[in-house]
Amino acid sequence: MSSASTSDRHCILLIEDSTPVRAALRAALEAVAYRVLEAPNGEEGLTKIGEATLLLLDLGLPGISGFDVLERLRKTSAMPVIVLSGQEEVDAKIRALDLGADDYVTKPFDAGELLARVRAAIRRNLEASSKIGTTIVTVGPFVIDPMTGDTRRDDRPVRLSPMEARFVKMLAQKSGQPVGTKQLTITLWGNDNAEMRQALRVLARKVRCKLEKDPDSPRFLLTEPRLGYRLINPENAAHA
Repeated sequence: MSSASTSDRHCILLIEDSTPVRAALRAALEAVAYRVLEAPNGEEGLTKIGEATLLLLDLGLPGISGFDVLERLRKTSAMPVIVLSGQEEVDAKIRALDLGADDYVTKPFDAGELLARVRAAIRRNLEASSKIGTTIVTVGPFVIDPMTGDTRRDDRPVRLSPMEARFVKMLAQKSGQPVGTKQLTITLWGNDNAEMRQALRVLARKVRCKLEKDPDSPRFLLTEPRLGYRLINPENAAHA
C-alpha cells in the first residue's frame, strides 16, 4: 500500500495549544504517512472531529479544557483518543480515562512510543469494528447492545459514562464468558499495571451500582478470581 493511500485512510487530529509541540508532532506523523489536522484550542478542534480517524488531545488548553473536549466528543463519537498531558497526577489520568480516553501519554514523550500507541489504538478500533456483532444481549432485566454498550431496562436507558459503556460492551460481546483483567485494562486504557487494575475495580464497582440491586452481592456482573469479569444471565445459568 502506498503512503498516499495510508494517509488518505488515517487522518490524525491534533488539538494542542503549543505551536512547537504541534510542529514536532506533525513532522513525526507525516513522516509515516498520516494526514494531520491541527487546532490550537478545543472549540476549533471540535469542528474538525468528523474528518479524523484518531484524536491526539492536550488537556491544558485555553478556553474549554481537554476534559471538556473529551466529554463533548464522547456524546457523539467513539473515535480513538490519546491524551497528551504534562499533568502527571493519577487523578487527572483516571479522570481522562473515565471520560473515554483510550490512552494517556505524559509529556515529554518519545515520538517512537507515541507512534506505536497511535498504531495500536487505530488497530484496536478497526478490529473492534470488524468483530462486533449486532445480536442484542439479555442480562436479567437488562438489554445490552454489544455494538455500543447501550444498556436499557424496561425500555429505559441506564445512564452509563463512556468508559462504563465500553466496559459493558466488552463483556457483552463475550456472551457470558470471562474477559481477562489484562485484556480489559489494555483495551480500555492501553496499559496494564497496578494503577490501571485499581481503576478497573473502581469501574466495575460503578457499573454494579447501576445494574445490581445489591452491588456487594452481584448477580449479573461477576468477578472471576484470577480470570477477570463477566456478565451473566442468572436464568440461563440456572438452566445450564
